[in-house]
Amino acid sequence: MKGNLKNLQAAFSEVFANTSYITLASTLAIVAFLFAVWLPNFGLIIEVFSTSSAPLAAKLKVAISLLGGIGTNFSFLSAGYTITIAALFGINLAMIVYFLKRTRAGLGKQNLAAGVGGIASGALGIGCAACGSFILSTTLSSFGAASALAILPLRGGEFGILSVVLLAFSLILISRKIAAPLICNVK
Repeated sequence: MKGNLKNLQAAFSEVFANTSYITLASTLAIVAFLFAVWLPNFGLIIEVFSTSSAPLAAKLKVAISLLGGIGTNFSFLSAGYTITIAALFGINLAMIVYFLKRTRAGLGKQNLAAGVGGIASGALGIGCAACGSFILSTTLSSFGAASALAILPLRGGEFGILSVVLLAFSLILISRKIAAPLICNVK
């Protein structure tokens, strides 16, 4: 555990010493957050922006007002893990980009799979208090298993918590790779 914290600290100080990676992580986190909050209202947003004859300022006002959904549509728990997933998503991708640029090679199959798995699980965990895990419940309903979320104690919130854990694990794996010294195997 102590080694993982040292790796995280070393990787963060190496990656985020460059402001372009701070900007990348922040931008990705904001986009992920906007996606999560606007997801239940995508139909409305598409309708407003595609068919409405209202001025652009009014359309943007509608989109911005929908951001208040984080306080009304989301429980305290789901708002917390939605924000955490968005932040971890941005940090994870920025660190993966940094590592790929630094090594010009791959992450290795295991670490790349963990990184992609963590990011994909973050997408599965997105949801609000009213609809639970939105993407997962939509997918499961295709198989007739949407009601299975209702029997879970947190009504699908478990997937959001699992997403945070997997994204954190992914972050630990990528930080371990970044903190490790580069070894050149030239013969």
